[in-house]
Amino acid sequence: MTIVKRITDLSNYTTVLPYDSELFGIYQPLLGWKSKRIQERFQTGFQNDKASILEKLKNQFAGLIDINYTQDGQINIQIKAGALEAGKIRTFDSVVLQQISLQLPPYQNYQPSIWDTIITNDNVNAILNKNIVKIYTDAYSQINNRSNLNPSTGILSRAGNVTGSSINTRRIDVGVLEHQLEYESSVAGTLLFLVKQRAYDLLTQIFYSTVNNTEEATRLAKMLSADNSSDAFLNINDLDPTNKDYLDCVALSPISIVHLFRQYFFELDTFLGTPVDHVWLSPGSTVELIEVHTRSTTIERTLETTLDLITKSSTTTTTQDELSDAVKEDNQQDVNFGASVKASYASVEATSSFDDKTSQQTAREATHKQMRQQTEQLSSEIRKNYKSTFKTVTETTDISSIKHTLTNTTEELINYELRRKMRQVGVQVQDVGSYLCWQTYVDDPGKELGIAELVHIAVPADLDSIPHPEEIPTFQPFQEEKNITIPFVSIDGTDADNKKVYVNGVYSGTEWVVFDDVEKIQADFAQEFVCSKANYDLTDVEFDPQGKPVKVSRKDSIQNLSDKATFTLHLDYADFQGENSLDVALILHWAPKAGANDAIIQQNNANLANFKAKEKAEYEKAYVETVKDRVTLASKIKSRDSDDLREEERIVVYRQLVQSMLLNNVPLPDDRTRHVVAELINSIFDIDKMLYFVSPEWWRPRLHRSKQQLQETPTPIFNPSGPVLSGVNRVLQKGLMNKISIADLNSENNLLSSSTVGWGGINEQQRDNYYITEDSDPAKLGSSLGWLLQLDGDNMRNAFLNAPWVKAVIPIRPGKEEAAINWLKGVEGLNGITDDVIYHTNNPDEKDINGHPLDGQKMIDVIMDLAKKIQQKYQEGIQTGKYPKPSEVSDPALVDDTNTVTATPIDRVYEHGFFPLQGGFRANVGKNYEIFDQWIEILPTDQIVPVEVKYDPKTGRQI
Repeated sequence: MTIVKRITDLSNYTTVLPYDSELFGIYQPLLGWKSKRIQERFQTGFQNDKASILEKLKNQFAGLIDINYTQDGQINIQIKAGALEAGKIRTFDSVVLQQISLQLPPYQNYQPSIWDTIITNDNVNAILNKNIVKIYTDAYSQINNRSNLNPSTGILSRAGNVTGSSINTRRIDVGVLEHQLEYESSVAGTLLFLVKQRAYDLLTQIFYSTVNNTEEATRLAKMLSADNSSDAFLNINDLDPTNKDYLDCVALSPISIVHLFRQYFFELDTFLGTPVDHVWLSPGSTVELIEVHTRSTTIERTLETTLDLITKSSTTTTTQDELSDAVKEDNQQDVNFGASVKASYASVEATSSFDDKTSQQTAREATHKQMRQQTEQLSSEIRKNYKSTFKTVTETTDISSIKHTLTNTTEELINYELRRKMRQVGVQVQDVGSYLCWQTYVDDPGKELGIAELVHIAVPADLDSIPHPEEIPTFQPFQEEKNITIPFVSIDGTDADNKKVYVNGVYSGTEWVVFDDVEKIQADFAQEFVCSKANYDLTDVEFDPQGKPVKVSRKDSIQNLSDKATFTLHLDYADFQGENSLDVALILHWAPKAGANDAIIQQNNANLANFKAKEKAEYEKAYVETVKDRVTLASKIKSRDSDDLREEERIVVYRQLVQSMLLNNVPLPDDRTRHVVAELINSIFDIDKMLYFVSPEWWRPRLHRSKQQLQETPTPIFNPSGPVLSGVNRVLQKGLMNKISIADLNSENNLLSSSTVGWGGINEQQRDNYYITEDSDPAKLGSSLGWLLQLDGDNMRNAFLNAPWVKAVIPIRPGKEEAAINWLKGVEGLNGITDDVIYHTNNPDEKDINGHPLDGQKMIDVIMDLAKKIQQKYQEGIQTGKYPKPSEVSDPALVDDTNTVTATPIDRVYEHGFFPLQGGFRANVGKNYEIFDQWIEILPTDQIVPVEVKYDPKTGRQI
């Protein structure tokens, strides 16, 4: 059977040349020198933090206010100075508690004796029998009538009422109501019991929310009086002086050291791995195997969901099948690495040791750990990247496939195992140099970067399918003309003459006569009219004599009974001119009866409301569809090229370094002057090799707290282009109005609430929720953290945008270390490197370049000695020599004149190739530029090899 064993003798692979390599660096700050600029940066930051401390101190004082809102829109305000120890009445979910709380005094007037007078049997029973019964009866009525309520009004109403579940809904409602009433009864009993037990403290906790922030306020006041941030936030005054000095120096050092290592990849050997398939051939038979390679850089996944429709979504990703390429890609995508053009850098903790060997040993251990974890993980991924499918066919149709023909010419059954061909890749790591670096910080680096804005035109709502309702005409006032005939009627036996003139029914020409002899005619005539239209009342009458000598008026009010209208017509003046009657025209004014239009108006309002509701539904539907489109489209935007993104970030860091740090905040408007400074700086520092480390966002959570912006930004209450506010208006704008604007901007859109689902938590405002759709791609890193995200950015760009700061590291050019340190003295100050600062170490092996112990020397001398060691190492790296050395390999006999080469120590591996390393890994530093780490990786290939095997027919085991 197949057995894969570890290779112990690597001597057969000597002189194999590397097929690829990867540069890797370890960055380590050096403590001791305290940068003046970084101290100023920290002090500026601490002054800004004091505002936050003061804000927190202010929040420790409970505000004491009492606000009453009147029904006429007025407000009554009572306000007192805040207190560290204060309390206020809580809000409750029990009517019993709420009704009792109305009888309680403010917390500042609280006395324990109040409970015996407020929580009594009579008072509690009154609340139960009156307040509770009425309130819950009304609530039950609202629950029963909820189908007639507007779903947007009332906390008891529900949006919609499904007929099929109405019985179940009612059963649930009744159960909840009964449970709540039982809860009220239990609360009442509990309160009476607590009073009987004189548990006044518990009652205080039930009804009052109290705080006592005296201790916290004292602590914050102490923080405000601190001299620096470490004393204010870290409370390190209680540590011993050695540890305190160490913490003070951690972030203040302006110098660091970078150790570079190169990772070499050697193709050592191949072997056959475990079987992946089996083929048997009977005597005289021939089998053709078509090997179809699915080895690909593309993996296609198809997800099918079947209901009534079949939805298919396809995602394409790319993976690397070469170890060296995979390592390069992993380094580029690791957000914990420093970004640089030339290599990938990892950071280790700061050290107070200035011995280069100690620093290199730490760097080697970190490199070994990082590279072994990295390559092991990647090779594991590669093993899962291959899959071979074999089909037995009579002909081949795939021109890219490989055809295997197996023929059994013997008289026995032949078995073949199909084994995958495996690769043995050797990996070695070499020290290729050390650089002294200048380190500094750039705060909020992402603020200078622009972000992408997706242009998307919303599809308007489809309102054409919603006809505007026709308005039902209401009853309108109208008038009509009626002609009536007024007869000449003599009354009271006066035998009146129709040729005379009568006023109010009495002959107007008689002056000196006996009253009984005056001629009289009928002057009042009852009138009755029926309107030609229903639901109308007669409201007024006009009279038209039509040019005849007659004047009439209405004597009394109009009486409207049912469909008839009556009134009395009075003859004010009349000259019948010998006729027996007079014709008079009446203009009747009809108006709708009271309430005649109510039903029509109500129906019109209902039709209009229905139209508006449909219109609103279309707008909301269009809005939701637009949001879905925007969320989906935004998620599918491809990230820009990572090299371009890193270059932009590097330029942003360069800008701030050059403008505010390298030029020492001195503006240089003339390009010629700027060029001189640039040449000076570039001669000392290797600007092109600058690397930066992005600080994790958790050090300053939600620095740029953001959410998906799917609609236009609310208009600010205050117009910036308006007049400058002052006095109280300015205070209101900065306080109340600004907070209202922020609340509007961060408020959730209720239009989406009915169209979103989740698994809990979607209604919690404090969560950094985000929207997805069934078609959107998975959200980017930081979506759940409230990060500011760039639509076409990658994970490293988004981490950069939200980083509170980045640490920029600029390598010092080899040979310029001493000049750089002398230059940095003027920029960073001399704090920590003056002549009275002595370097101490407990390691007796730490010695200077001349072999003298470093312990007891001046700190500045130790730093200059480190610069000389790095300079000496650089000079050694550019000198040629004979390699490899017998002491470097596992077997000195492998080194002879035929396989030694002349090269620099940095490039020698490219010349002499692979030589087994003695011991596998060397943490202790021996010589410069030595190879100190080695291991073997096993990688699969896409090649399959048939191997003839035999089996014992009795035991079934392979022979």
